[in-house]
Amino acid sequence: MKKFSLLLAVILVLLFATACTKDAGTDSSKKSDEKVEIKFWTVLGDKDSGPLEALVEKYNKSQDKVTVKFLGSQDDQKQLTAISGGNAPDIAYIYWNMVGPWASAGALEPLNKYIDEDKFDLDGLIPAATERMRVEDVQYGLPLTMSMASKLFYNKQAFADAGLTDPPETMEELLEYSKKLTKKENGELTQIGFIPDYPWIDNVFWPVMFGGSFYDEKTGEVTPNNPENVQAIAFQQEFYKEFGVEAINKIRSGMGAWETPQDPLLTGKLAMLIGWENNFNEHRVENGPIGVADFPYPANRPDLKGSGMVSPTAMYIPKNAKHKDEAWDFMKFLVAEENQIEYAIESGNIPIVKSALDNPKLTENKDMKIMWEFYEAAKSENLTGFPNSVYINEYLQALSEQTEKALKGELSAQKAMDNVKEKIQPVADKENKKKK
Repeated sequence: MKKFSLLLAVILVLLFATACTKDAGTDSSKKSDEKVEIKFWTVLGDKDSGPLEALVEKYNKSQDKVTVKFLGSQDDQKQLTAISGGNAPDIAYIYWNMVGPWASAGALEPLNKYIDEDKFDLDGLIPAATERMRVEDVQYGLPLTMSMASKLFYNKQAFADAGLTDPPETMEELLEYSKKLTKKENGELTQIGFIPDYPWIDNVFWPVMFGGSFYDEKTGEVTPNNPENVQAIAFQQEFYKEFGVEAINKIRSGMGAWETPQDPLLTGKLAMLIGWENNFNEHRVENGPIGVADFPYPANRPDLKGSGMVSPTAMYIPKNAKHKDEAWDFMKFLVAEENQIEYAIESGNIPIVKSALDNPKLTENKDMKIMWEFYEAAKSENLTGFPNSVYINEYLQALSEQTEKALKGELSAQKAMDNVKEKIQPVADKENKKKK
C-alpha cells in the first residue's frame, strides 16, 4: 500500500511538471490527414481478451482515421508506472475502485467536457455503474462491463430433501430456511443452509441489501454506523449465533474448491449462497442442480426488493494521454448498444446500456438464457454500490476488518461500525478541507 501511495505521489509531481511545459494531451506533430494510432491497455489476459479484441478490430475497420493497438495483461501497477513515466496509454481500463485514488492523484482526465460537447447520453447507461466512476460530480470514466450480486443461488436437491418448494422471499425467511437446511451428525455440522460471509466477507453487499449507505454528501460525513448498516452486520451475526462460530469454521474448512465438482453448493454441503452473474453458469441451466432467485429483502422493507450491488470495470483516459479526442471516440464506440450486445454475447457480461437489456438479440437468445434473470435484474432502481473517493480502499479495508471481528463475536455490530467511523472520518475530514 505504501509503495502504491508513493507511486501516486510521483504521478502528481510528474503530471504537474508536464502541464507546466506543454499540453500533454495533444500531439500536434500529426498531420490532419495522417492516421492516428492510439494505445488501449486492459487488465485482461489472453484467455479473456478475445471478445474485446474483436471490437477493437471492428472499430479499426469502421473508419480510416484511427488505429487502436490493443495490449492486455496490464495491471494497475503497470498502468500507473507508464503514466508516471510519461508513456501512458491513450485509453485503458481498470477496476472501478481505482478511480477515486487515481483521480485524486491527477492521473485521470475528467470526461465531463466530452460528455457535454458531444451531448453524450450518460443517462442511457446503468446509473449504478456510471456512479462508481464519479468523484465529487466529476465523471472520470465509463463502465465497459458490470458484475452484479443480486441473486440467491441454491441447491435444488437440498431444498427438495428439506421439503422446501420455493426460495426464501425475506431475510427472515433466509434465516429460517437455513435452519431447515442444516444437518448434524454426532454433534457436528455436515450440511449448512447459508454462511453470510462465504466465500468472502461482503462488506458492501449486505449494507446495500438493508438499504444502508456509506457517505453523506451534504455533511461530508462517512456513515458506516448508520442504523441500516448496523442491522446488516447484526443479521449476519444471527447465523453465527445460531450455528456457532467454531462449528461454521469447521465445516467451512472442509469445503471443496470454488466451482469444482467438490464445491459445497454443488455437493449440497452448503445449500445457499450469494449469486453473481458469472458463477456456476453450466449448473444454472433449466435442469441443472442450481436454482436462482432474487436475493431476499428485510420483511419491513419491501421497497428494497430487487436490490443489488454492482461492481463495474472502468474505462478511462490518462491525464497525459497524447490522443484524448481519439480515445474518447473509441470509448463511445465501446459503449454503443450494438457493440455492448456483441460483447455481452461473446463474453457473458451484463451490458451497461439500458436499452440493450431489452434487446431481442439478448432476451430471445437461448444461448444467453442463464443471463436473462440478470438482464432483468439490471433494470432495478435499487442497484447501487460503494461511493468512490481518494480513501475508498482504506474505507473498504476497515469495513472488512471490523465486520470480520463482529462475525467472530469479538464485537457488537454497533461497536464494529463505530470503529470504522472513528478510523475513516478523520481521513474524510482531511480530504474535505482540501476542497474548501
